Amino acid sequence: MCNASFQQGKLPVSSKKAIVRPLLKKQTLDQNDPSSYRPISNLSFVSKIVERVVDARQSKHIAKHNIIPVFQSAYRPFHSTETAVACVMNDLIKAVDQGHVGALMLLDLSAAFDSVDHTILNNVMQLRFGVSRQAFGWLADFLRTGHRQSELVVVSRFQ
Repeated sequence: MCNASFQQGKLPVSSKKAIVRPLLKKQTLDQNDPSSYRPISNLSFVSKIVERVVDARQSKHIAKHNIIPVFQSAYRPFHSTETAVACVMNDLIKAVDQGHVGALMLLDLSAAFDSVDHTILNNVMQLRFGVSRQAFGWLADFLRTGHRQSELVVVSRFQ
């Protein structure tokens, strides 16, 4: 099923459906205010399986070609926020020990993933990660229909 999807260069229509449910952000927020909720999308089992296969294949490709920078901890096996913090802490201690001023600036980009420009992402996938031909076609179809044109079944307490 996954291979057929990849060969055709598109995700099956049935996998483009999601059930969206509102989840209260915090228990202390007003339950009657729609802005107190965040939408949670529940994807189909098939969609999740296809995504896992894509992830596994892409991770293998990335590891084989050593594409991710050495000090990147995200999206890598055996790397975590703890290893990243340990590396930064070590660098700061070394700088201070050498008589330099140490400073740390943190930036939360968690909301940025919802606003990634798909044209830029497609270019990065082609140029940096070497995704081409059918794989690129499949990814482009996934991005094109995965967010904007998907059929959504919305379950809301406000309807």
